Amino acid sequence: MIEEENSKKLEKAIKVVESLSVKKYIFKPSNRIIWIVVGKEKEYFVIPNMYCQCNEFYINVVVRRKSKTCYHILAQLIAEKTGKYEVYEVADGDYKRLINEWKKESI
Repeated sequence: MIEEENSKKLEKAIKVVESLSVKKYIFKPSNRIIWIVVGKEKEYFVIPNMYCQCNEFYINVVVRRKSKTCYHILAQLIAEKTGKYEVYEVADGDYKRLINEWKKESI
């Protein structure tokens, strides 16, 4: 059951990467990096190997401890390793506005 669940997550993650739905925002001049993964319904803020703002991560990883990750985090990892992601260079002045937009996505 766990292996089947993980293989489904991996399949989803690969599809996300292949559709170029992983975005790397580089804020200039600070070089702060934010990763965003476009899911089925929303864009999700991802901290590599640590956190995703999706419900699956919160419920199954944090609360139930039934899983170690979600497919968004896997997609970010695969995209970074393969170089298959979109890059956006953004001014540091836009950081707060974009963070607030991404937070709204999770409400």
